[in-house]
Amino acid sequence: MPRHLTFGLLALSFTTGVLFATWKPTQPPESRSAVVTEPPKSILVCGVRDHPCLTYTISYHQGTEKYGDGPGDGFTDYQAKTIDIASSKDPVNNVQALEHEVYHAALWERGFQDTDKWGIHSWIYFSEGAFSIVLHDNPDLVRYIVNGY
Repeated sequence: MPRHLTFGLLALSFTTGVLFATWKPTQPPESRSAVVTEPPKSILVCGVRDHPCLTYTISYHQGTEKYGDGPGDGFTDYQAKTIDIASSKDPVNNVQALEHEVYHAALWERGFQDTDKWGIHSWIYFSEGAFSIVLHDNPDLVRYIVNGY
């Protein structure tokens, strides 16, 4: 019996040693939202055919709570080539506001200068979520696009 007990303790000790040697503590999954990135100060928008690339300057300010200037709202001035964002405490709202205004600038510079503001907004609201999420979820695609042009 003592021989079996000694063998059992030896096997248990060996198994425990193997488990501890190969054990890796579980790390919580890294959240993409935990990474803080400074917002851009400008964007480059290139037009179609022989139109030059233009830089839109981006500025941020505290929202005034007035209509169209609440936290997470934005405005694009096509003539001045500026985008103005009223900052929100929610970083997702800030990203969405900038994405929305970048769509405005890109469409404008590519000739979609529709005077029907709601027609352009309908297209932007329809497409910005889907396209932006695809880019967000596929950083390899974004790198491929950036390096491919």
